[in-house]
Amino acid sequence: MSFFIVFVDFSDFFPAYSFIRYLFLLCVGIFLCMKFFAAKMAHYDLFSLIFISFCGVIMLSSYFARNDYESRNPLLASIVFIGGLAEFLFLAKYAKNRGRINVLLSVIFWLAVNILLINDIFLLSVSGGQSLIGDKFHVAYFHIFVTVLTLLRATRRRKIKYVGFQALLFCLVVMSFVVGIRVDCMTGVVGICLMVAWLALCRFFPGFVRNPLTVVAAMLLSFLFMHVALPIMNNAVVQRVVEGALSHDATLSGRTYIFDVVDYMLKMRPVLGYGYGVSYEVLSGTIFIPDAQNGLAEWLIAGGWCAGVLIIASVYLAFKNSLHETANMKYMDAIRVFIYTYICMATVEITYNADFFAMVILLSILPETVSDNSSKESAEVV
Repeated sequence: MSFFIVFVDFSDFFPAYSFIRYLFLLCVGIFLCMKFFAAKMAHYDLFSLIFISFCGVIMLSSYFARNDYESRNPLLASIVFIGGLAEFLFLAKYAKNRGRINVLLSVIFWLAVNILLINDIFLLSVSGGQSLIGDKFHVAYFHIFVTVLTLLRATRRRKIKYVGFQALLFCLVVMSFVVGIRVDCMTGVVGICLMVAWLALCRFFPGFVRNPLTVVAAMLLSFLFMHVALPIMNNAVVQRVVEGALSHDATLSGRTYIFDVVDYMLKMRPVLGYGYGVSYEVLSGTIFIPDAQNGLAEWLIAGGWCAGVLIIASVYLAFKNSLHETANMKYMDAIRVFIYTYICMATVEITYNADFFAMVILLSILPETVSDNSSKESAEVV
């Protein structure tokens, strides 16, 4: 149930699915309440406190803005997303405390692989281009998610060099390219390339990739790009290179205009933002702007700088916790690669989604459950 709350959404294809997610949310919540004290989930580590604080900020901001918009109620919109992530955090803690974390990972892996397979068959041969799991971005990003889950599973089961795994990984990469081109989402194609690049960095510069300060710097640079994009693109030399050699417009498909509007709106409500999922209505006062076109900026619109600081702190603590003395470093690298890939894509897209936060949660919780001593023969990710 938690998987179908957090990782997939069939609402565009099956509208009644929204009500099913509310039912699942209630059932998982009841289960966790029954197990809360018995499974020692009442013990809060710093990461959990920071992440729950982030969830609280988004809910508070959405509550204050619940009557401000005509298109949607941000409070109701935030319940499934934020509630699902909070439940996933405690479900992962429950699995860890009961020694069932491998069961959790196996369930996520097999559900994800089967849904991806069904969706791709439906997309490429049955529906004529319609997807089961959302728009083109959801489809492309889900391929990246499943590819990383496959890397994680192969490393955990010490099958990284098996021919069967190599074939599966090759097929996943090829399908990611094919589907990305089919749905016209080059961000997903670029994401696969970024993932390969970060895997190479993990091999040759593992200390740099695993350093918590590196990931914080990456997040800040990804966000700061929206502030330097306009002056950079206004430079005559840059314009000639972009428009001539690269055959692309100097506005980055209109993103420089969007970044300018986003920056202005952030200054209007800097502390708590405008509420969850309302960036379209907030930003489209003068021109059509679907979203902030930047991962961190989108959450600043939703929850202000309070949410932004807590997101950065959560990622920092997850990376710090992943350096635990009992952790299998190569096992954790698959998740680190996923997070870095999404951070890079967040420079021009909103990729801090449920998959991203769920992986941050797993990166923080898994190290204390997977020992290097029990998997010395584990092969490298690359």
